[in-house]
Amino acid sequence: MNKAKNIYQWFSSKSSIAAFLILFIFSSIVFSGRSFASFDSIANLFRKAASDGGFLALGMTFVILIAQIDLSVGAVMALGGVIMAMFGAQNPILGIVLGLLAGIFCGFLNGFMVAKMRISSWVATLATMLGVRGIVLLMTNKKPVSVSNDALIALGNTKIFGINILVYFLVIATLICMHLSHNTKFGMGIYAVGGNEEAAKMMGLKVDKIKILCYVMCGFFAALAGMLLANRLYTAQPTAGDTWETTAIAMCALGGIKLSGGEGKFSGTFFGILVIATINTIFNFAGNLNSWWQNIIMGLLVLISIGVQSDVLKIGKGKKHTWKQEEAA
Repeated sequence: MNKAKNIYQWFSSKSSIAAFLILFIFSSIVFSGRSFASFDSIANLFRKAASDGGFLALGMTFVILIAQIDLSVGAVMALGGVIMAMFGAQNPILGIVLGLLAGIFCGFLNGFMVAKMRISSWVATLATMLGVRGIVLLMTNKKPVSVSNDALIALGNTKIFGINILVYFLVIATLICMHLSHNTKFGMGIYAVGGNEEAAKMMGLKVDKIKILCYVMCGFFAALAGMLLANRLYTAQPTAGDTWETTAIAMCALGGIKLSGGEGKFSGTFFGILVIATINTIFNFAGNLNSWWQNIIMGLLVLISIGVQSDVLKIGKGKKHTWKQEEAA
């Protein structure tokens, strides 16, 4: 029994790595004639992971770990890209700073509404999503904004040893998040709040502050994602990030981040990002598959991942223990 329990716990913690390796090996065999496992293909897969929602997922992880949600990340992503493109044409540093500050402010606003005003995270972030998206459309008159500064373009398109610079940014960001979550008081507070908010308060933790900081981190990464994507595509789209919040949540779930909060690792999120990127790459290689199947497969994978995370076995053991106590009585 203990051996089976250990195997289950190991699989639960490594499920995102296992899913990525299985998908990658399967794809390498199926598309062996098209060099799926070549250096260029792998580099492109990691580039897609970095540019297609990877940074959003890192930010979302902070919020999910405290048992909350953020539906506004897609809109904040568009806002960050548009502000950077508008103000960064002449002064790239100003554009970057203002874009990040916009994301941080949106995150603070969400955190304040959730922590201080006690508004449901679903309602608060939905309101922010609608408001920010409207602001972006008004700012741009529904037209894309070109990124013309060479320094900004380089931030999204430079390659180092044949690998896009966005990949290095994603790896560095993941390592920083891992350090914050495991080696700082803030990180320990995140897991405490997500695991049991009332217990965290009794421990003397500043729960409201932790919640606000988590939303600030989420807004920061959302704006950063929008800026880097705009740099790579040479243009900031007012519709960028539309529905990407669902992709970010899926990446977190596939990475083993428990949606009820308190459990999960940023390293798991990283591999969840790679799983989604691998699925997208498979569809690109297949060519003749309807893209709607991507959503179906992603949905199934998320359900499986949540099933692995669930406490079904613990519940069963609890009932069994109760029955034994009743029989003994």
